[in-house]
Amino acid sequence: ALIKCVCLRSSPDLKLKDEECERLSKIRDQLGQELEELTASLFEEAHKMVREANIKQSTAEKQLKEAHGKIDVLQAEVAALKTLVLSTSPTSPCHDLPGGAKAAFKKGHGRNKSTSSAMLGSGQDLSATQPIVRDCREVDSQLFSEFKVWKEDPSLDKTSSFLERVYREDIYPCLTFSKSELGSAILEAVERNTLSVEPVGFQPLPVVKASAVECGGPKKCALSGQTKTCKHRIKFGDSSNSFYVSPFCRYRITSVCNFFTYIRYINQGLVKQQDAEQMFWEVMQLRREMSFAKLGYYKEEL
Repeated sequence: ALIKCVCLRSSPDLKLKDEECERLSKIRDQLGQELEELTASLFEEAHKMVREANIKQSTAEKQLKEAHGKIDVLQAEVAALKTLVLSTSPTSPCHDLPGGAKAAFKKGHGRNKSTSSAMLGSGQDLSATQPIVRDCREVDSQLFSEFKVWKEDPSLDKTSSFLERVYREDIYPCLTFSKSELGSAILEAVERNTLSVEPVGFQPLPVVKASAVECGGPKKCALSGQTKTCKHRIKFGDSSNSFYVSPFCRYRITSVCNFFTYIRYINQGLVKQQDAEQMFWEVMQLRREMSFAKLGYYKEEL
């Protein structure tokens, strides 16, 4: 009877313990499932972050490679422009002639003065009596001062003393054509760096409307209106319209474009291996090209 009483007394306790174990097992299973879901979510998020980081790294490396390529191209253009300018301009100021040359010049001059009629009569060579001439250059203090002020804070603002003078003395006269509206459009495109000049062949052209006559043709310059052989044409940005230009007008345009190209390089900080005086003389060389162009001298591509 005592054993039966103890068993009856323990049965409720075992039932409670079984229920507690079952509840704890459910909690354990629920926590295990939540932990598994959380782990999967964290792994998925980590993979996503790694994937995004790889994409960003790949994009950055691509942009860096493109930037290096652009830098190489610009440096090559600067080197080519520097070589072109230095090859067409004096590289050093004029020096005094050697003593022997001076003496020969004085001696020849005196001989020419005293025996000119006899020399002409005898047919002697006059080359010994001609003066020796060399190209010389000297820095204009006012022009150099204006350029140095502009170089301290370079910009394409035409209100600066340096650019205002270049516009007034070279650019405006160089881009003044019979077709004034087209000339003004060309200057604006050059300033925005959206003008393109391309060679053209002489293949038969398609029939065009009357409104397209203003664009000129292979035998008519759109800027001067004169009948000229046009080997090039100009275009504005992405426009489909093109204007045929004669070699003379093309050279006037390209001389202005060359000037703007160089000052853009200075403005962008790409001209680093030259001092202010070297830059000044290269600018003067480009101004000389514009001066020749506006006076009618030009170089034609054969």
